[in-house]
This record gives sequence, C-alpha cells and structure tokens, in this order.
Amino acid sequence: IIAAREYDRLKIEYEITIECSHRSCYQTIFNKNISIISVICSSIYSISIQYEFYEAFFYFLSQQIHIKLFNCENYLPYSNVIDWLHPSSSLSWLYTIYFQTFEHRFHTLIAYLRTYYRLPTLSNELTFVKIKNQLIKEKNFYYLIHSRNLNFSQMPIGLMDKINFQSNKKHSIYIEPTFYDQWNRLYQPFYRSKILTNPFEMSFTQEKYTIIILTHKKRFYQLNRLLLHLNGLINLDRIIVLFNQVDPIENFKNENLLLKDFLDNYSIYLPSIHVEIIYIFNLLNNLNNRFLPWNEFIHTDCILSLDDDSFLRHDEIEYAFRIWKENRSRLVGFISRSHKSNTLEYDASPSSCSYSMILTGAAFLHRWYLDFYTNIMSKQIREYVQLNMNCEDIAMNFLISYLSKQTPIKIGHRETFYCYKCQESLSNKINHYYQRTECIKYFSNIYRLIPLHYSIYRINYSLNITSCILEKEQEQSVVYGSTDFGKTCTTNEKYRELLEKVSTMLKIKPHTIKTEKGDSIELLTAVECKGIVGNDGRHYLLDLLRMTPPDLNYLPVDVEHLSPSMKQLDYPKTYKHRLCCLRQELIDAFVEQKYVDFYRSIALNLSKLRSNEASSNETTERTNVEEAKRIVNEISVEDNSREIIQSACRSIGSVKDNEFDVRFNPDLFQPHVTLNQTVSDETLADIKLIKEATEYLVLKQIPLMIQDFQDHSAVPVDGESLSEAMHSRGINIRYLGRVAQLLTQQPSLTYIYEIVVTEILCRSAKHAFRTYLQSVPIHLLSYSISHFLNCFLTIISSSTMDYTFDELTSATTQSTNNISNVSLSNSTNISSQKLNAKKKNKKQQQQQHRKHSPMMRNESLEFSTLTSKVLWTQIINEAKSRYNFDLNCDDIELFIEKYAIRRTCILRSFCRKTGLQITMREYQFETINKSSRSNNECFNENDIINIFPIIKHVPPKPTDAYQFFTSGQQKIQQGLLREGFELISEAHNLLNNVYGPMHPEISMCLRLLARLNYIMGDYQEALMTQHKAVMMSERVLGIDHPQTATEYIHMALYSFANGLSINASKLLCRARYIILTCCGENHPQISLIDSNLGLILQSYGDYENALKFMEKSLELNKT
Repeated sequence: IIAAREYDRLKIEYEITIECSHRSCYQTIFNKNISIISVICSSIYSISIQYEFYEAFFYFLSQQIHIKLFNCENYLPYSNVIDWLHPSSSLSWLYTIYFQTFEHRFHTLIAYLRTYYRLPTLSNELTFVKIKNQLIKEKNFYYLIHSRNLNFSQMPIGLMDKINFQSNKKHSIYIEPTFYDQWNRLYQPFYRSKILTNPFEMSFTQEKYTIIILTHKKRFYQLNRLLLHLNGLINLDRIIVLFNQVDPIENFKNENLLLKDFLDNYSIYLPSIHVEIIYIFNLLNNLNNRFLPWNEFIHTDCILSLDDDSFLRHDEIEYAFRIWKENRSRLVGFISRSHKSNTLEYDASPSSCSYSMILTGAAFLHRWYLDFYTNIMSKQIREYVQLNMNCEDIAMNFLISYLSKQTPIKIGHRETFYCYKCQESLSNKINHYYQRTECIKYFSNIYRLIPLHYSIYRINYSLNITSCILEKEQEQSVVYGSTDFGKTCTTNEKYRELLEKVSTMLKIKPHTIKTEKGDSIELLTAVECKGIVGNDGRHYLLDLLRMTPPDLNYLPVDVEHLSPSMKQLDYPKTYKHRLCCLRQELIDAFVEQKYVDFYRSIALNLSKLRSNEASSNETTERTNVEEAKRIVNEISVEDNSREIIQSACRSIGSVKDNEFDVRFNPDLFQPHVTLNQTVSDETLADIKLIKEATEYLVLKQIPLMIQDFQDHSAVPVDGESLSEAMHSRGINIRYLGRVAQLLTQQPSLTYIYEIVVTEILCRSAKHAFRTYLQSVPIHLLSYSISHFLNCFLTIISSSTMDYTFDELTSATTQSTNNISNVSLSNSTNISSQKLNAKKKNKKQQQQQHRKHSPMMRNESLEFSTLTSKVLWTQIINEAKSRYNFDLNCDDIELFIEKYAIRRTCILRSFCRKTGLQITMREYQFETINKSSRSNNECFNENDIINIFPIIKHVPPKPTDAYQFFTSGQQKIQQGLLREGFELISEAHNLLNNVYGPMHPEISMCLRLLARLNYIMGDYQEALMTQHKAVMMSERVLGIDHPQTATEYIHMALYSFANGLSINASKLLCRARYIILTCCGENHPQISLIDSNLGLILQSYGDYENALKFMEKSLELNKT
C-alpha cells in the first residue's frame, strides 16, 4: 500500500512502499533535495491500490516534484492517449492541463469519451486553460453589438436517419495517431473541436468560424462594402469589427461620448446581415489588436482574419474553411510570401513557386493562437510591432510555425481580390518592405532561429495550371498545336507518340493542315488543342473542347452537304455559337453500326462471289450479324478476299484499306483552318462520314430512344434522368425540340412529353437567369433572386423600381421616422412655419441619406425593372433559338393551363439547374398586385439561402472493381447466384478503397447485393443491405432524387418480405412523395407504387385505403 508520511518545511523525506501480491515490487528512492528519482511499478492487481497510487502520484505532481516512471504506463489514467513516459512531456504540465481541478478532470473525461467514440464537439465549448487578457485595458476598449436575427430553415434530415441499423455494433478500442498527438502537445490541444470526416456524422453538427476585421473610421465606407459582401456565408458565426484609434484620445474621455458620436454619424449606415456584428472601439492605434483574444465574443475555434479591403468570393472562403478543419494547427490563407534563407530578406514576389508565410489579411487560424500571441509570446515582439506599425502578420507566422512545426497552407484564388476603389493600405507606404525585412531579422534574434518552413504546395479551389508549371514564355512552352487558330502550328514527336493511342480510342483521324506560311502540319487532335511541357517535365494537353467532329445540323454549312430527309426536317438550324459537336457516345454507337455494316457488306459480296448470282436487298436484310461473321471467317485467298475487304472498307469510309478503322476529322468546317487540298478525295470522304453520323443521330438514335420509352426499358422521372438517358445514347440537349416533336405522335408517352417541356422551360430560364445576375450587386443578390422567382413562377405586371430602395433600407427609414416623431411630439406648440421647415429638412436628410447610402453608390438597380412579361419573352426566345421549340405562353398561368405541369416541379428543376438553395416551406403561388406586393409576394429575400456551384466532370472508374462487377453480372445471368454474389462483394470492397465510404456506384453495388440476398432467401440481410443503400443514396444523390425513390421501393419490398407491412407502406408513401415532387402524378412509377400500396394495405386489413390506391392505379394505367 502506498502511503506518504509526515514531513516538515526544512527537510522532507518520503518513504513509499509498494506492496504487490507477488512481493516483487521495488522501492522508491528519494534524496534530500525534494526530488523523486524513480517510481518503479511491476504489477498492480488491486483496484484499491491503483486508486491510492493515483492519489500519491497526483500529490507529487501538485508539489512540482520531479518524477521518473518505469513500467507504470498501464496504471496511469488515459494512458492510451496521454503519453506519460515521452521524454518531451512534462508531468506537471499534463497534470495542470488535465487533472488540476475538478473542472479539468471533468472536461478531460468528456474529451476522452469524445475521442474514444469519435464524437464531434460543440463550437462554443470552453477551453481547459483560462488565460487572462493581461494586455487588454478595459478603459481603452468599448463595444457595441449590432445584430439582425434571421431564421434560416435548414434542410431536413431524411426519413431513414431515424433508424439505426447498426445499433448492436460494438465500438472498437482504436484511436487514430492524430488524436494521440493532439493530446500530448505542449499547448492547447486541438482535438476538442475536431469535426470528423465520417459522412454519416457530418449531418448532426456543423462547425462555424468568426471573422475579425481590423479597420478605422476613415475607411468606414469600404468596411461597409465588405460587411455587405460577407452577407450570406453559411458557416459564419459572427463578425467582430475592431476600430483602431477612432478619434484623438482627448476628444473622448468616456464610453458614452464615444458611442454617441458613432451612433450619431455612422449607425444609419450599419448593414443588416444574417449574423451578429460586434463593433469594438479602441482609443489607441496598435496592430496587435488584430490578435486580441476576445473570449467574451468568440464562440468558435476557427478565426478568419480579414483586412477591410479583402474581397474574397464566398465559395473561396467556405472552401478554405473546409481545408482548415482538416489542418487545424496550421495557418491557412490566400496570400503567400517568402523569405530568403541566406539574407533573411522579405520576398513579396507573386510568381515565386515556394512560400514560407501567409498574410493574415485573409487567413484562417485557431483561436488558441490569439491567447498565445497576446499573453505568452515575447513582449518585445509586440512592442516592436506597435512601434513600427508593421509586421504583426510576420509575428503570427513565426509563432505558428514555431509551435506547430508545420508549414502554412496556401489556397489558390482568382488573380486578385483587393478593392481597387478603396483607400491605400499600409503596404503602399515608403520603406514598407524594408521594414518587414528588418522585422524578420529582429524576430529571428529573439527566437534564436528561423522557425519558418518553406512549402511549394497549393490547394486550388478549381483545376487550373499554376504559374510554376508555365513560367516560360508562351512561345517556348507550347510545343504542339496552335495558339492563333491555325495561323502558326507546331508538332512534336513525343506528343505524336503519346497521342496515337488516344486518337485511336477517340476515333480521331490523323489529318494535315496548312499554316499561313504554307507549311503542312500533321495533327492527331483538333488544331486548338495545345501541348505544353511544364517545368516539372510532364506533358500537358489543354483546350480539349473539339475532340469530337462537328455537328452539321447546327452549323452554317451548304445545304448540299445534307441529305433530302434532313432538308425536310428543316436542317441545318442556326445556333448561338459554332462549337456544336457530336458526343463521344454517339461516335461509339455510330462506329458500332458501321462495324455491323462492314461485316454485312463482306458477307454480301462473298455470297455474290460464291453463288455467281446477284443478291437482292432482301438478302442483305436477312443476313444477320452472326451469320455475316461466320461467312467472313470462311474467307480464303482463293475467294479473292483482298478485293472484298477493300471494297467493304471503301463503302464504310475506313481509314485503312485492309481492315476496319473508322475515324473522323475534327477540323472540318472550321473557317480558321486550312486543310491540305492535295487530298481532296479524302476530305470529301471525311465530310461524307460526318454527314452520315449526323443523319444517324436524328433518324436512328432519337427514334430508338423513343422506342425504349415505349418499351419501358428507360423511364425518366425528371429532367436529370432524361438528360442522362439522352447523353447515354449520344443525343445532345439541343435536340430536345426534336424529341418533343416525336413525342407528340405517341399518346402513351404524354408523361415524358411533360418532362421534356419542363426541361426546355427550366433550361431556357437558366440562361435568362445567368444574364439577369450579371448586373446585380453582390449585396442585393438575395433580393434580386427572389424577384426573378416571383416573375418566373407568378405574375408581376409592373416594375419594382419605385419601392426597391424603401424595402432594402426599411430599417434606416424607420429609425429616421422615429426620430422625427419624437421631435414632433415634443414641439406641439411650434408654429406651422417652423413645422414646414422641419418637414423640408427631413426630406433633404432622406435625399442626402439616399445619395450617400452604400446601397446607392455606383450600384445599378436595373434588375428591378424585370416583369413577368419581359422575362417570359426572353424564355420563349431562348427556347426557340436553343431547342427549336415554341412554348406559345406569355406567363406561367398559360403554361400550366396548356401543359398541366405542377409549379413545384418547375421550381425544383430550376433550383437544381442553377444551384439555388431556398427555404423549405409552403409557397403560395398566386398573382401579386403592386399595391400589396410586400405582403403577398411568393418569394422574399429571406427565402434565398445559398447558391452553390454546379460541377460537371467525368468521374474516373476503377478498372479492377468494374471487371469484378461485370463478371458478377454475367454469373448472375448464368444462374450462378452465389458466385455472382462473391464477385459483386469484391467489387464493393474495391470501390470502398477507391472512392471511400460514400459514392453512387457503391450504392448501386449495395442495391444489387440486397437483391441477391432477397432472391437467395436471406430477407433480413437483404433489408439491412438495402437500408445502407437508401441512406447512401440520400446523402450522395439527395433526399428528392429519383434514384432515392427507387431505393425506397426496393426497401419496401424487403420490409414486406420480413413481415413489416406498416413500415413497407410508409416507405412506399415516401417514394410516392419524391416522384410527385419530381414529375407529378402522371407517371408509370406512381401507378406501380399505388398498386403495391393497395396490396400492402389489404394485407393488414385497411381495405378502404387499399381500394382507393387500386382505383388510382387503374386510372393512371388507362391514361
């Protein structure tokens, strides 16, 4: 048993006896200098002994007694995260951080449980160590809180989130090394607010950040513009504005005079945004104020430090915040600087490939660094910053690099984001960069080293080529292709070697062009495609837009290039640009058809040769592909096969004479490209091939898709699934008008016709919406979008120009009226002459306010002149010019009356195409009068939550996983279900390793695995697997996606097989609601769901509702 005996103040002696069951423990030896040499533990089996060991151990630490431990790590608390025996760890420091008081022990327990179970934390949690702000003198700081409470409705969690299909799963005792490191750092741990990367847990919490802006009163206008620009940031918690040296100190001796001056002169211009703004006034001028730890106001771990002239895009800010959450101990920012290691000179060159510092005028950092900068960092550094009014960002870079031992992170951004109309900053002063060089030298002397680390890595928000790759001159870097549309062109043997395989796969024909000088250059791509050798030695290919042949149906070509059948369809049609190309899927389908024709031609000629009689066209039609291949395989030299193959190659337009090789020339019909005229016959053959491909698209592919719709092999539910069906067959979206024309001839496909018309309408409105937003100021974005939606989905008959300003500045007008009313009530005895004078002054004040308001400075309000008639005229013109379709509707009411399409379907489709996020509520679509617009409008600015970018990309596919998947499908078709199940499971594991835990392809694998389990009779496992597929589809595709509805239908089937009839009916109702949101009630999926609902309701005795759903299903099937 461990015990501590009595001691006195002058001489302390400890005698500790450790008694174990095996009597094999050693004794602890102490000297007279109050230091424990070692504590040796061999084994402690008794819990009571372990608790007493804790008591004595923590007592030694509280007395600052040095201890060395051997073999005690298994008996100390939280030993799987706290490294008690690490050489760099201080036991007294660990005790102070984690166990000093009851509050410390409580928070340590909570933090350990969070680390153990991987749980996120609240953003406003208190820190362990409370450090007082020694440098903040309250008499110099006053603050004012200006807030506007907006209730933004969040997107609801899907229905399946309430079910925990892994409720019996046990947690494993495993903690990642990153957590282990964060527990043992010699400063505030960062693990306490770490957001986990598991997508299942991201829905339950959302971390935010606080923006700190340092400014002064003379820059109030650009500060106001910045605050309006920051309105709408989704992860922003609040904004803190620090005013340095508001006015000379002698002018204000107390807080009341200071705030009164600010309210009298500036409060009317304060912007109202979606978060709280805290204005803090400092009577002194000190750049160190940027990093003061305002613990009273900062409730987040993340701090975004901004200059008042830094205008970053919202998407760039949110992306940088996402990067910071994964690198919480680093400085993450947008502007990089460097230093020269030999001379310590400050380097501000923007073209430098390496960097060692990030300017804090636009950077994310952890709030703990504010405490350390203010209270722990050397006072000499802060005094040097205050004396020179410079280098506070360099001091923070030194501090973070010294503590974290890591490089900062640079986020790629657009070329510049500074406000050129704003006042000059400190960086424009004389000797600014010389002072920063002196700062680096001075800070290095204090630190006794250079803690800055070089880095060459940049995280780009969008894919682009960095300056480090293209530092050469353009003429030197482009070694393949043309930079002036064919006037000059170069080629390269290395690129020819690399592009041979690519051109074969993409069906691109090697062709020769002529430059202005008459040189003939052979290319394997379009002339605009450029080959660049970067500084890293790798070969880059840019401008891949025209890698497929042009579409003659939408190019201004001679009519002689089109067949009579195409002329009857009024082709070629005009289009807005000349970049119309055929899709690669169509090229593949057309080449496959040519391959069939190639075999048929050989078989036909061979049959003629053998039978010595003419074969009719009927023989050609009767000869199928397999028969043709059999005949071709029997070809011999005696049968003159060489001539037969050459004739077949000429008939299909093959590039080679002795084998099938169909390719296209992408530079045909380009006015800026001069082809080699010495091979005119070859050019005519290329034109004929493109002509046949465009005819194949209109006369074959589109009718085949319509036939697939009739056979229900493809059943689109909304515009996205329709676009996917068209693109998979190589049909461009500009052929929507042709598709609609063919659907009018099919009465059974009215539901698809409605989807096509909705797609044309929303895509035309999207183009009008893009043009509309070009003239909208950024701070009026929400208001302008709501006005556009009102004009689009309701009827706005007059302009809103008359009352736009009053609505946007209602708070200001109301405050002015209140002041006027108070003045009038206190002066009832004033003469009428004075009263008229006051009214005149009031009017002048309002005009002056309107003139100097930030809303009206160089801002255009042309967007408010939009009406429903003007907008629908633009939409009709867009539909006619882009899709060759006449809407013949002047407003939304006529459109709904003519096509019977629900407005909610139109709104959903439009929002998904434009990236618009709106509040989920019940919208009242009705006609709005001008007099009552503000009260009865369908959409208002509070309904607009966000606009997110729509990304188009081609996802890479893991070859091995897809080989397993296709092999599994083949086994299933052969009836080998168990072998197919194993192959699909292997494909699922490979997709997990490549894509991660969440991806649409993984959801597809889970759905197939669930179906196999259902077929093999394992209904419970089928339900569990399908449950995962449903949850994954909700998160990666959306809660209203048609594929999510399909997943619900499958899960309802498996639930019914498990005897869960009520759950099955609820799941089917959810699927029915999703499809109603996508396309309305007139759809075969609704009929299928209604019939299944009727059967399920009948199974547990709800005959009345079962009959209603059955009758509804019958009605839909008849129509």
